[in-house]
Amino acid sequence: MKLQERRGIGPLGPTVHLRVAKRKGVCAALKPTFHRAARLTTPQSDAPPPRQDPPQRRDIGLVTTSSGVAIGRRSQLCSRYWNAFGTFVAVFDLEPVSRYRLARPPLVQALGQVRYPVRARLQTLDGIAPLQDSLADLFPYMNEEQMQQVSFLLGPGAPATSQTQTARTWRFTDDAGWALVVAADGATLSIGPQYGSFEEFRSRFHTIVNALRDTAGIPRSDRLGLRYIDIAETPPGNEGAWRTWFRPELLGWSATPLVGPTTRVTTSLTQTQLAAAPVGELAGPPVEIQAIVRHGYIPPGTVVPAVLPQPTTSAAFLMDMDLFVDGHQAFDADELTRQITLLHDQIDRFFRWSLAAEGEAHFGLEDVE
Repeated sequence: MKLQERRGIGPLGPTVHLRVAKRKGVCAALKPTFHRAARLTTPQSDAPPPRQDPPQRRDIGLVTTSSGVAIGRRSQLCSRYWNAFGTFVAVFDLEPVSRYRLARPPLVQALGQVRYPVRARLQTLDGIAPLQDSLADLFPYMNEEQMQQVSFLLGPGAPATSQTQTARTWRFTDDAGWALVVAADGATLSIGPQYGSFEEFRSRFHTIVNALRDTAGIPRSDRLGLRYIDIAETPPGNEGAWRTWFRPELLGWSATPLVGPTTRVTTSLTQTQLAAAPVGELAGPPVEIQAIVRHGYIPPGTVVPAVLPQPTTSAAFLMDMDLFVDGHQAFDADELTRQITLLHDQIDRFFRWSLAAEGEAHFGLEDVE
């Protein structure tokens, strides 16, 4: 039996965290430290001391914590980045999770993507050959694929016309189920149910980014994303089992007795979009971290769009989490991999939180020392 590990880990390398979990009055407690630090830079004078503005009105925030000192480059240090309960804001207000394994994981696909400015050479055999050589140990096989792109042209007083272009992409694979699709403007790493651990995913992603930089001369990342798709299929004759696997906060009203005893739920999907500032635990990306979370009950035969669409064979509960950074930054393998790790940490916290006790038992959750 293959055990799958999903691990909650923080960013690579040392960082200063200003998060105090679930404690009230943190901002108020920090204000005296903030003002004392600010007065150190103010010349002494016989005039009455100036009125002390609250921290959110200062241009630079200096906060001393047990972890060290952090200087906030943005204003509104407390009011914007701490929530009402005194917890430092991340995408989800959830604690880091300990390591665990799932004997029967619902994961069907994990995808990591980086997009970059168009490199025309990556559409030719001569242009892709150096990348193939660089990745030969990870991906011994390569196939050419054709992708059609349709664009519509609209103009005043004229009917809409469409243009179809065919783009060449390259699909790298191995014998273990890993795949890498490389286009002129992006690369996507994916793995299906063979997924073993995030450490392996992260290592492969780092190697791919390094190879793209060295062989194609890519100067920057335009978008960085991580997506995990879980499909928990229900056993035959028990299509309502999903109601016991996940927390009621996630399931919503369609999983309650509000649905009549003779009424059947055929589809119930929810999509939530979030944006979190790149500070605290999420420091590093140049712009806000965005998240699209889709979850709900889906009928048999549903196809979830991904690199490899996975049709369901029975009724199932879907959890599709897509976190991404949509902004320009240097094409640096260490930093982009660190940010991928940040995104994974948020996804992993949410998934672990979502499981009810019955779900832990159903998926065979086991803590790892």
